[in-house]
Amino acid sequence: MKEDLQLLIELQKSDSDTMRIKMKKKEVPERIARLDESYQALQQKLDDFRAHLEDLRAQHREKEDRLKKGQDGLKKAKERLESVKNNKEYQAILKEIENLDRKNGDMESEIITLFDEIDKENGELKLREKEFAEQTNLYQDDRNVLEEELKSLDVSIVECQERNGRIRSSLTDALLRKYEAIRNLHKGVAVVSVWKEVCNGCHMNIPPQMYNELQTATVLMSCPHCNRIIYWENQEDNP
Repeated sequence: MKEDLQLLIELQKSDSDTMRIKMKKKEVPERIARLDESYQALQQKLDDFRAHLEDLRAQHREKEDRLKKGQDGLKKAKERLESVKNNKEYQAILKEIENLDRKNGDMESEIITLFDEIDKENGELKLREKEFAEQTNLYQDDRNVLEEELKSLDVSIVECQERNGRIRSSLTDALLRKYEAIRNLHKGVAVVSVWKEVCNGCHMNIPPQMYNELQTATVLMSCPHCNRIIYWENQEDNP
């Protein structure tokens, strides 16, 4: 009986380890997904800033084109001024020249403002790109660690399964059926320890006489409350 009990204890530990590792393995892809999402958000933020800067550059090019057209218009208006034949036409062209000159001046001011903003944003872009490069390195390092952890967990699961196979091959079919039946009823936990008359499965007190018998038991015993297989474990060193 003691040999069977020890095998069941080892099997329970192995099954519990397998469940714990599988739960952890399930969490790793979720952590990778969150890491990817955060990194993609950083990438998008940088792309948005680049798009904003490119929009400023496009505005700058457009205003320079408009200024060039305005300057050409101003030049043509001044040329026409030389060939006018009456005062009314002369005054009209002067008014046109004045308007064109004012618009060109306003356009030049807008171009200078845009140029200063673009120059400032170019400096900001360099800082952001440097920071993003650093974040990329950190992201790659963190992702590599998680991928290695995933591989390690796969190896651990295989080891647990191999250990489970060895233990199960040493148990009778009847014991395995009983173990699996209890395990399915209690979320994967079929074998638990008892200390100071308390079942560590349901945390209920077992009868004192039963507790005394458990310490020298020659047959498998079950908790009268949760029906799990129980064994006495001295936890004096780890209260």
